[in-house]
Amino acid sequence: MRALPITAETTMFTSVVPIPTIGNLAVNSYLIRGEQPTLVDTGITPEVPEFDVELRDLIEPSDIRWIVVTHADRDHVGALVRLLTEAPKATVVTSFVTFGIMSIGSEPIPPERAFLVREGSTLDIGDRTLRAMRPPMFDNPGTLAFFDPKQNILFSADCFGAPFTTAEAALAEDVATIPDDELAPAQLLWGSVDSPWAHFVEESRFADNLNRFLQDRPDKVLGSHLPPIHGDLDRHVKTLTKLPSSTPYVTADQAALEAFMAAMAPQ
Repeated sequence: MRALPITAETTMFTSVVPIPTIGNLAVNSYLIRGEQPTLVDTGITPEVPEFDVELRDLIEPSDIRWIVVTHADRDHVGALVRLLTEAPKATVVTSFVTFGIMSIGSEPIPPERAFLVREGSTLDIGDRTLRAMRPPMFDNPGTLAFFDPKQNILFSADCFGAPFTTAEAALAEDVATIPDDELAPAQLLWGSVDSPWAHFVEESRFADNLNRFLQDRPDKVLGSHLPPIHGDLDRHVKTLTKLPSSTPYVTADQAALEAFMAAMAPQ
């Protein structure tokens, strides 16, 4: 677990998860230390203790007012149950679909602690108003991204992700340090893995959605699975516009799993 200051108000918490046949994937969550402190996602379950330590270095959980859940996948809600206890004043901000998905699992969001939003909804967190947005790439129908106009930051959820050959690359402090010949294929790979439906979308319509998503021209784009984007948005749009016509990722099957396990077995 690594804590990285992004601005005077916002800190990124990153775990790196090695995924066989894909690469090393960053899993990011964020703390906005504004008038009403707000978390955006809560990390992965195996690193909840580490997340708790890093978070407490910056804030007492009891002071957290809002917990934004971009969607219900396990890499976004790892510490949520713990935080619902440790942050009794916190309200969970999420979509109706995410609330519904979690309600039929073992870790439901208590209705009295939920605040439901949809694309275009706004959330007043004291010194700013966050706006919910539908990202152009997602692996879960409940996914929402959020725009912070005070910092001109877009929290983009799973959109703009990339797995890397090394953990060091996944932990880069600025994605601009990753060369195009490494970043572009990694972003297309992630797009194909995480949003396989994109291969059925007309390229021009996909590009229109990417540009709509970035219409506020944020200074920074902070995704769930990529080092921070500090400007140069056109670089990423140019790459991802090619996703619909790129080669689809072929997932591993049982034979690939057995070969991987054999390779990992002690000699």
